[in-house]
Amino acid sequence: MDIHFRNVKLEDKDFILKANREINVLSGLNDSTLDNNIDKDLFKDKLCKCIIAEENTEAIGFVLYSYIYWANCGQGIYLSQAYVKEDYRKKGILKLLLNELEEKERNCNFITDFVGKENEVMNKSQGKLNFKSSDLIIYYRLIKKRDDEHENI
Repeated sequence: MDIHFRNVKLEDKDFILKANREINVLSGLNDSTLDNNIDKDLFKDKLCKCIIAEENTEAIGFVLYSYIYWANCGQGIYLSQAYVKEDYRKKGILKLLLNELEEKERNCNFITDFVGKENEVMNKSQGKLNFKSSDLIIYYRLIKKRDDEHENI
């Protein structure tokens, strides 16, 4: 296997969106806005970043992430999504992607992610990838956007 890593390209959009739908099904989620926001957030405003793993120019996996700050650890990475095509799973591709991410983002001190309780694939992977579980309870609050804010987009 000859795996290469590169930054995301616009041509990867459909691959990422398809993977997002699969991840949401595995996680029991149905409220993703990535379809509506990917062009602006990833490709235009670069609110997040994405590293693609490929073999023979075929995208086989990716990590989608952004930065976060935690008072206890400093700057870190929020791993929004990690995905490897089913045929390539259990071959160490996700570990290679995380190693590439750590190498690329050396100024960060930690990686964190949220995994849906129903997503058995990723939950099983966490320990193998040296992620530790936490007793922290995750709360979030969505910020309601006013209609006039969207008119200027």
